[in-house]
Amino acid sequence: MPGKWLEFSIRASAEAAEALTPVFEKAGHGGVVIEPEMAPQKDETDELTFAPGKFSVLRTYMPEGREVTVRRKTIEDAVSLLKAFDLAPMGDLEVRWIDEQDWANAWKQHYSVLRIGRRWVIKPQWQEYSPLPHDRIIEMDPGMAFGTGQHPTTQVVLEVLEELDRAGEVAGKELLDLGTGSGVLSIAAARAGAMSVLALDVEEVAARAATENARQNDAQGIITVRHATLGDAINGVVTVPGVELDAAFDGAVANIVARVIAERAPALGRALRPGAWLVASGIIAEREAEAADALVAHGFTVERREQRGDWLALVCRKR
Repeated sequence: MPGKWLEFSIRASAEAAEALTPVFEKAGHGGVVIEPEMAPQKDETDELTFAPGKFSVLRTYMPEGREVTVRRKTIEDAVSLLKAFDLAPMGDLEVRWIDEQDWANAWKQHYSVLRIGRRWVIKPQWQEYSPLPHDRIIEMDPGMAFGTGQHPTTQVVLEVLEELDRAGEVAGKELLDLGTGSGVLSIAAARAGAMSVLALDVEEVAARAATENARQNDAQGIITVRHATLGDAINGVVTVPGVELDAAFDGAVANIVARVIAERAPALGRALRPGAWLVASGIIAEREAEAADALVAHGFTVERREQRGDWLALVCRKR
C-alpha cells in the first residue's frame, strides 16, 4: 500500500524564515522548500515589474511512521514559541496528509526553469529546456531543498558570482562554499571554470544532496563535498569535524545566516588569502551589523552590499 506524507507549510517574514528554516530542515525529509512571494512594483520607467516581497512560504514533508509525532511536535513547538513572544511576523502553520504519489509530485510543482543574471539557468532535472548559446545550465533535484535558486539570497550570490567571473576572479581559482546546501553555488563556480571548490555543510542530508547534484552536473572532479564546518567543530545537536586550512582559498561564498557568518568569521579570515573575495549572504537586513562587524574584525573589508527585499549579501575583500 502506498504510504502517506505530512505536509507542513507556513507564510513567514524574513525573520521568521531565518528562524524556522533550520527547524524545517531537521524535522522534514529532504529539507525545506522556500517560495518567495513576488510583489508588484514599478521601475524607473513606470513599468510594472515583480520583485521578492517581505514574505515567503516554507514547506517541508515527513513520512508517516514512528518518528512523525516527535518531528511534528518539533515544528509546532518552534512556531508556537515564535508566535508566543511575537518574535517575527508569520501566518498559521498548515498541516495536511497527502498520498505518496502526491508527495512525489509535490516538490515538482514548486519549481520551473529559472534564469538568473545574464547566463545562469537553473533547470529541474525532469524539465526540458533548449539552451541559448551562452547559457550555463545547472540541473537541480528539488527534493534536495535549500539552494535551488528560488530564494533571493541564492539569486544575489549567483549574480555576484557572474560579476566576479567577468572580472577574472573565478576561473582557475580555488574556492570555498561554506554552508553549501544543495550545492548550487559550488556547481555554478565549477561551471564558471573554478579549479576546485570545497563545499562544506553541517547537515548530513545537505552534504549527500550536494554530492549527488555535483555528480548529476559532471562536476564531481572539481567539487569536494564534506559533512563538516570551517574552523572549530560545532558542539550541539549536530557535531561535525572542523576544517582548518590557512590561506587556502582565492574566494568564498557563505550563503547561511548572519549568526553563523559571525561565528565563522575568524575561520574565514584564516582560510582566505590576502586579496581574496568573500560573498556573505543569507543575512536579513536588521542583522547586517552582526555579520559585517565580525567580518571586518577578522580581516575583511566590506566593499558593497546587495539587497533583495529584506535579504542582503555583503561583498567583501580579505585585507
